[in-house]
This record gives sequence, C-alpha cells and structure tokens, in this order.
Amino acid sequence: MRPSWDTFWTNDSLIETMLAPLAPSAVQRQFLQGLTPVDAPAIGLELSSRGLRRRPHIAVWLLSGRLQRWSALLQPLVRADGTFASGLAVEDLQPFIQSQDLFDRETWLEYTQPLRRQGGQPFLLFRHTRRPLRLDELRHQLEALHGRLGSRLQQRLPLPSDAWWQALQQIPQAGADQLGIDLDPLQGGWRFLFGVTDPQALLAALGFEPPLGAGLEAFPLALALDSRRVVADRYCLEVFPRYRQDHTIIGYPGEIPADVDQWPAWTPHPALIPPARLKALMQATVHVPSVAYSSQQLALRGGLSHQKLVVEEGQLVDHKAYLGVMVTAAKATQAASVAAPEGAREGSPVDHAIQWLSQAADGWLGFALSPGHSDQWVPLACLTLLAQWRDEPQLMAAYARQREALEPLLQAPQPVGYSRLTPADLDSSIWLRRCLLSLQRPSSASLDRFLASGWSRDVGISTYSDPQLIAAFIERQPAEMTGWCAPHDCVLINWAADPSMPKSGAALQHLRDRLNEGRFRSYWWPLDGLILSLMPRGSLPRSVVQGCLQQSLPPAVERVLPPLYAERFQALNRGLLLMRHGTIAEQQQGNALMATLIRRPEDFRDLLVMQLPQPDQLDPDADVQWLWKGRMEGSLAPDPEGYLAAALFLATQVRSK
Repeated sequence: MRPSWDTFWTNDSLIETMLAPLAPSAVQRQFLQGLTPVDAPAIGLELSSRGLRRRPHIAVWLLSGRLQRWSALLQPLVRADGTFASGLAVEDLQPFIQSQDLFDRETWLEYTQPLRRQGGQPFLLFRHTRRPLRLDELRHQLEALHGRLGSRLQQRLPLPSDAWWQALQQIPQAGADQLGIDLDPLQGGWRFLFGVTDPQALLAALGFEPPLGAGLEAFPLALALDSRRVVADRYCLEVFPRYRQDHTIIGYPGEIPADVDQWPAWTPHPALIPPARLKALMQATVHVPSVAYSSQQLALRGGLSHQKLVVEEGQLVDHKAYLGVMVTAAKATQAASVAAPEGAREGSPVDHAIQWLSQAADGWLGFALSPGHSDQWVPLACLTLLAQWRDEPQLMAAYARQREALEPLLQAPQPVGYSRLTPADLDSSIWLRRCLLSLQRPSSASLDRFLASGWSRDVGISTYSDPQLIAAFIERQPAEMTGWCAPHDCVLINWAADPSMPKSGAALQHLRDRLNEGRFRSYWWPLDGLILSLMPRGSLPRSVVQGCLQQSLPPAVERVLPPLYAERFQALNRGLLLMRHGTIAEQQQGNALMATLIRRPEDFRDLLVMQLPQPDQLDPDADVQWLWKGRMEGSLAPDPEGYLAAALFLATQVRSK
C-alpha cells in the first residue's frame, strides 16, 4: 500500500504550519491525510470571511476516473448505503467524471459543508476544459453533457436560462476554462470559470470600480459564475498572485513567492478577511524541493493559491482565500510533463525552438553589429525568457552552459551593455535584473543605482542615461546623443513586463498612460507587437492589441527591407502578439501562423530585425534612409543567430492557469 498524505502532513511539518491556522476539523484532517498523493496530488483548505468562526472548506485534486476508485475514496464520507446528496450514487457521476473529449484528466472535489463521518453531504466537482471554450461552443458542449446525465441528475442540474446566456454575452471574457457541478439537492447547478484577457474591460463591464477595484487590473483574474444566478445578480472574481501572469504553480522556478507584494492592497471593507489574518495567509508557504516517497523523489510546494471576491447585486458580500499544497515529481524529472505546452508534437515550432536552442555550442549569442555578437544583452534576455523551460530535458544542458558562461556576472552583478565591449545600457541591465530575479539571485547596489539613474516616473526609461560613454564609444559628440538618451517605450516595457521588478506598478501605469494617449512607439524595433508580446497576458487593453495587429511597417523601413524578410518579420510579430494577447480563436491563428513560419529549427535565423536610429533621431518612424544589414547607427540589422527569436516564441507558450 502506498503511503498517504500523513507521511508529509505531520505535526511538525510545513504543511501543518500553513494549514493549522485555518482550524480544519478532525474529520477533515483524517480524510485529507488518508488520501495518497498518487490518487490526490493536491489538497487544500478555503477560508471565508463569512465563516471565520466555522470550519474551512476542503478541496482535493483527484486523478482517477474509475468509479470503483471514487467509491473507495469517498467511502468515509458517504452514507452506509453508498449514497450522498439525498440519494445520489457514484454511478450517477459517471458521464461527468469519465468525459474525456471535453476535459483534462483530473477532477477537483470540493466540500463546502461541515463533514461528518458517513454523513453523505453534497459536494462540488470541477474539471478543466481541454482548451478555453467560446460561449457558443460551451453552450453546445453543456447541452450535450447534460443529455448524457441520468434523469435524476438532469433534474437537479437544469441548464442555464436564455437570459443567463444573454447576460453573459455582454461580459468580456476569454472562454470557459473550468466547468463544474454543484450537487446540493436544494440548489444544485452548473459552475463556470472564465479566463480573462482584458481585466480593465471586465471590471468596467461588471461595475467593479475603485476604491476596492483600484489596481486590480494588474493581477491575473478569472470570472466564476453560477448557472442559477445571472451575472448582474451574482459573480465571483478569482484573483491570482502576480507570478501567475507568467508561470503555473508547478512550473514556477524555485520557491513560490509568499509576500504581500504578490497581491492587491485591498481598501478596507467589512466583507474582507481582516488584514492581519490575510497577511499571514499570504506569507504561508511550503517548499520542499525533494522528499522520499516509496522509491520516488517528490517535491512539495504550496501557499496561498488565489483569493475570491463574491459580489451579489453589486455589493461585495464575501471574501475567500484558498491555501493548498501539491506534490510533483522532483524537478529533474517533472519538466517534460509540466513545461511542454498543450498540443506540442514532434516537428512542431516548439520542438524546433527547443532543438535550435539546445544545439548552440557557443551560447545564445545574437545579432552581429560593429562590436560583434551580443554576448550579454541577448544571452541575459534568453536566460530570463527561458527560466520556466530550464528543466526541459532537451534544454537543460544548453541553459546550464549559458548560465555558467555568465556566472561571474550573476555572482557580482553590475551594469551591462550589448556586449562586454560596449558601455552599459538600461535595457541590457534590466534583463540582468530580471534574470537574477528568475534565478532567485540577489542584485547589487551598483546595478540598482544604475537602473535608478535611468528611471523617471513621469517621463519613462532611457536606453542610455549618460551620453558621455556611448558618445565616446561610437566617436560622436555627447550633444548628438539626444535620441539614444531619450525615454524609450520598448525599454519601459522590459521593466513593466516583470511584476517582481522594483516599481513595476509605476512602470506599468506609465506604459498604460502612453498607450491610452496614443504616444507609444518602439524605438529599437520597427513594429510594436514584438515588444508588447513581452507583457503578461491580460495586461493590455483589447484596443491596443487590435491596433498592433493592424500596424504596418514604417514607409522608410518598408522601402529598404527585402520583401521576404519583411514578410517573415511581420508574421513573427503577429504570431507572438496573437499567442500572448489574442482571443481563443486568435491564439489558434497565432499557432497556425507559427507552424507555417517555422518548419525547421534554422527558420528562427534572420526572423528578428532591429533598427538602429541615428543617435540624434528622436522619432523612430522618421522618413530616413536606412542601410539594410548595416552594423552601426542608421541600419536595419537582422539577427543571424535566431536564439532570441526562439526564446521569445517559447516564452509565449506558458499557460498562466
């Protein structure tokens, strides 16, 4: 018999330290601790502000779809005759828990009522859809699933009304990620969780406004709905920590961040969990990189997964916090199953990107300007973009080689530039700071001072804060550096794209101001979509995404750029933008576009094209005479290596939830 969760959840364990303050009952403890990680790799408790003096809810992530196994797992809680929820049996659930065409393998089981031994309490079941479903697809699939249920369950789970669907059509959302059933005999119904790609538009449509909603658009959100209530009557906002913009819980490199900066700073409200209690939940964490389990080595990680805001008739009525812990394979073996994107297949663009990066014997260099290849800016960007892929078996060796090549810089951080030969610049140094964060390495006073020198909250971030050194390097006068030393939106994005960067919130707000005012311009790249694809999903207004999709090359660039290069560069920009910020259908278009663009690993070569304005040129779209394949200012420069393009592509492949 395999060991159960009580192997890990002991009285002196990190799990006990995290979950004991939520005061689970003896029955709840015994049920959760009696499960095995093989059957239930994740367990958790949910605290409600309405029920601070009550027992928490419990949730379990079950892998099996076999009815016999479900009967055994639920045996302590169902009635002696095997029934629950006023007469239901496990067999009644078969169409839902064994549906494989619509859902991923796993099922979430949630008990919201106090548990009693053999009490037969009702529960909720949730399953992740295999891909986000548009409303028309969701309705069709829901009706088909409802038709497969038995008559007793059909009566208990009526389909949503036409009014429910019509109300939902007015709400910006990115498709259904989860579908659930509530088996309560008196108020059973369907539950839905919708992804969100435009938080600002969603919050505006819901009327969830400041002060409580202030700054909420900067966090990953999801919208939870109940089929019994139209959205105007009741909805839940699920709020996730900042790191979930770029990582799954499993895929996050290292210990999950457990600090208040990962979460919104709530305006006081009587329906919220008390601030001191909530702060303690935010700081709870479980991180055990390797622990013996039978003949395996597993990893444990956990903490505050998400918060829920329950709104009824426009008023916040409840606030919930879910803390969970999960086991995964130890890092050396888990990456292949975790990091590979859904739908990846042999010969796909993902495979080609991994193969291209893995065969780089001399490191992830980039471009070929007059100082030579970039051996700092591009490699640091690649290390940062690929942090969530670093345990992918095919990439591990190449990632380690590149990290070792930069180890002196990582151990003693200092301002860096395009290469070891060039003066330091802000963009390269931001990549270094982000790389240190992704690798959980400390920064240095000199690096932080340099970054602060180029940052101005009301103006932006320049590439070069001091004209003297770069002027001397390119043999120009400092007075000619006005363009290169001006604020650059593409550098601002590099800072704003990482929520863990200092002052990232202020950078994000300044970026949004620039976008809203129509003043955004990418200085070093001919198209804005490339650099905007660095921003986390959901951080850009829909209008910005649509504008970038319609953007064309500046006339001066189009005159010089050979048609084949222009076509491929525009396709890359469009593909990255669609995959990062597009709707469900647009993401599919982006994947199809990349599949056409990348048929071999070497197709990443020459995809990226950088523009190098004259140092006094302030407007990157000015009508100037570019030099194709030049190596210095006034040139359009393709990247013959292709590693940065491959890294940018792989960075869009991480699913946030």
